[in-house]
Amino acid sequence: MKYLPLLLILFSISCLNEKQQSEMILRHYIDKNVDLIRNFTMESTVALWNVNLSGNEKDYMKLINLELDFNNSNQSKAGLFSPDKFTPFTENVFTKEKDFELLKKLKSSGLITDTMLKRQLTVLYQSFMGPQVEATRYKKLRFAETKLWQSFSAISVELGGKKYAGGQLDSIRKNSVDTTILRKVYSAYREKGRQIAGDIIQMVKMRNDFARDFGYTDYYQLALETKDQTPEKIKKLLDEIELKTHDQFFEAKELVDKVLAKRYHVRIQDLRCYHYNDERSSYLPRKFSEKMDSLYCKGDPIGMASQFFSGIGLPVQDVIEKSDLKYRSGKSAGTNIFNVDFKNDLRMMATIKQNADGMKKIMHLCGHASHFKNISDKVPYLLKDPNSVVAEGVASFFENMTTNNLWLMGEFDMDSVSNQEFKLLCMHFMQVDRLYRFRRLLVKSIFEREIYKSPDQNLGALWYKLNEEYLGIRPPKDQNTTDWATTSYFTSFSCSVHNFVLADLFASQLQHYIEKNILDVINPEYQDNKSIGQYLVSQLYKYGDLLPWEQLIEKSTGEPLNPAYFANYLTGCNEEIRKVEMSSAQPINKLSKQ
Repeated sequence: MKYLPLLLILFSISCLNEKQQSEMILRHYIDKNVDLIRNFTMESTVALWNVNLSGNEKDYMKLINLELDFNNSNQSKAGLFSPDKFTPFTENVFTKEKDFELLKKLKSSGLITDTMLKRQLTVLYQSFMGPQVEATRYKKLRFAETKLWQSFSAISVELGGKKYAGGQLDSIRKNSVDTTILRKVYSAYREKGRQIAGDIIQMVKMRNDFARDFGYTDYYQLALETKDQTPEKIKKLLDEIELKTHDQFFEAKELVDKVLAKRYHVRIQDLRCYHYNDERSSYLPRKFSEKMDSLYCKGDPIGMASQFFSGIGLPVQDVIEKSDLKYRSGKSAGTNIFNVDFKNDLRMMATIKQNADGMKKIMHLCGHASHFKNISDKVPYLLKDPNSVVAEGVASFFENMTTNNLWLMGEFDMDSVSNQEFKLLCMHFMQVDRLYRFRRLLVKSIFEREIYKSPDQNLGALWYKLNEEYLGIRPPKDQNTTDWATTSYFTSFSCSVHNFVLADLFASQLQHYIEKNILDVINPEYQDNKSIGQYLVSQLYKYGDLLPWEQLIEKSTGEPLNPAYFANYLTGCNEEIRKVEMSSAQPINKLSKQ
């Protein structure tokens, strides 16, 4: 009788059909390996945090070695993760050829029909793809990617006998009105681009070879299709929004050129690419930016963001306390959130200043933090990380509040005259600066697609053609250059720029839905409105990556992704910009909630 339970189990398995057996095998595989994957993800994210914090070569090498040695982990039990040490790996996961063959067989069989299991199988299969490439070749590719990513942190420029680098150069590019200085800074980036352009092209070719090993046309197709996207559909969306914003942009561009020509004391026809070089800079007259900065110069953007998110029922103060938000020598100049372990360990890294840009950065980061913290515990670990279109859309929605007059009215004491001034100012920032940033993203998105399609083409000519067509920036006489490589993003070419374009569209659609359906019609305030947090958690946050991004957008807003909302927010008012004189506006210093 003691063998009866075992006999019953064996009999029950033998009675299962092929589909049931396949799903049982996959569930067992996931249960066996998910803790190892989670522990590796935590260690590699902390390694990435340390790289961005220090910029030291040894930290870069630690990150590379950690990834290349992935999954020889002796941390076979959950909870043994130690962020302060990088333990040697002893048990392999993603490099097991037999495991990959099993997953490939399950994927191609069509027997896994359970939605949750099928999405986890896709995640696992994609994770296995890289290490299946011959080890030396894979190591060469990963090392090339990481070294390129590191390259721009080493740029420095000597001005007036003093060297400037990193965030200091960003500040110079943003604030200098001296064309000679801008040209010198740009020359340093241009030289770096010349040095690494060949390596970038080689990386693109290596990735294309890697993708073809798995039956894809190129790496761009692989990257999109592993994120519930297709090149054809993304191209159609980009083309549609380009048409919807084309005329509005080039009307605004006339104003931008007049402002820049006056700022740099040159003729409009003498404006060059380095005059437009910082996408975070405002292209409006300086008094517009100074006016907006006057709201934050005596306040604390970090404290304001913490209070706002707490007020809508999405507290993030615990994340802020683990973060690094002040200037530090050697620290990355970027703005990033590090998802070590979702609600258990989130960290933000940025340099937050007491100005409008600082407010934008912290609102963006807190948007991510509120999202990651509220993914349901019921979502399997492999499906927790939200799709980047949704995640960046949420973060952009919160960032855009800093130029949303409804939000400003709730944060600051304003009389009716000041309110009208800032309402108009917000409109200008949206219809000029936000539009300019968006069109820049279109250029990068299309260039990224085209370099994977044909890496041996004249990339200099392609880059200048796109800049002229989408941004109205005049090309130089010599177009056979590597100036495209002066854009630090292109050291990764991760096929993700278009996601920021889609995220902007989703952010506008999310804003429209919340203001129409969540805010009170009579008293439409964002502040202390817990209905906003409840809506975001119940209809968006809790799902993680459980649903395809298009399905989740439709579920949370009641319709598919619709570019019309973004386009509508950008229409009108260029004529008003020409007429408005902001110099009479008085600064507002009183903070109502500080």
